[in-house]
Amino acid sequence: MANPQFWQGRRVLVTGANGFIPAWLIETILGYGAEVVGFDRSPGGALDIHPGLRDRITLVLGDLTDQPKLEAILDEHQIQTLIHLAAQSSISISRGSPVPAFESNIRGTWTVLDAARSYGKLDTIAVASSLTAYGEQETSPFDESFALNGNDPYAASKACTDVIARCFAATYDMPIAAARTANIFGPADPHLDHIIPGTMLSLIRGERPIIRSDGSPSKGYLHVKDIVESYVLLGEHAADPDVRGRAFNFHPDEPITVLDLVNLIIKVADRPDLEPRVTAESKNQEHVWLANERAKSVLGWRQQVPLEDGLRETFLWFRDHAGAELERAAQTFHG
Repeated sequence: MANPQFWQGRRVLVTGANGFIPAWLIETILGYGAEVVGFDRSPGGALDIHPGLRDRITLVLGDLTDQPKLEAILDEHQIQTLIHLAAQSSISISRGSPVPAFESNIRGTWTVLDAARSYGKLDTIAVASSLTAYGEQETSPFDESFALNGNDPYAASKACTDVIARCFAATYDMPIAAARTANIFGPADPHLDHIIPGTMLSLIRGERPIIRSDGSPSKGYLHVKDIVESYVLLGEHAADPDVRGRAFNFHPDEPITVLDLVNLIIKVADRPDLEPRVTAESKNQEHVWLANERAKSVLGWRQQVPLEDGLRETFLWFRDHAGAELERAAQTFHG
């Protein structure tokens, strides 16, 4: 479990501050008493969806590849903990144009970490990797010793993020740890093309949700609060000998099939009349299951939000906000 006292008065830099997960993280550590500097290229985004959150932090606008600016921010604010979450996070966009993902996720990572190396005063650094870095594997669940086989542009860029983070930890003895996380959902999620927000919006419109696979592919899904807990724990423990330089999987104990997931969303939405339409047009048969024993045994991490409870909370948020507010968030994400 998180230690709120660790964050009391702690000066923290969060990159990608206007993103979905960073905004939830910032709200959490501010509640613990942290002093937060956010870094983002966009002046608008998820911070605006959390009432009053923007006014409680120092937001600096800039590009991830601007190392002098990053070094100046670290020094000016005497940052103690860095949580690097900024990324180009759209798989579909990166397939259409891979270079922006490579610039943000690869060059951006080495720039941020080299700025941290130059600054030299950070107590802990947490870096966002991804489950996609594993790519195709022959057996499951995947543990942290498995090869990083991600081979589409986004997955390859996140595999590089992971390797770069561990490289800086090993070569320069920096207190860095990486998080490989399950699929993430929750209130204010702007990824409207993902299965959970997309299904919820269909139900809100009174439409049958569409499953483009045969419904059998399986993955793990975690509420954003459980992902925030993972970064909080890495922020607290990245300098520990059994954490420094390592990657950690954060994933439910078991995955769920797409069909079961959609049916569970239909249940929490109380729309049994809107049965899913399974088209099977997609040949995707991906089954992703990450072992979470290292996160449990070393960090004490546990999934706190049951899937059904998290889906219900998320659906109620979408029902209450499906309109201009949600559309602004989605436009910021894709823009």
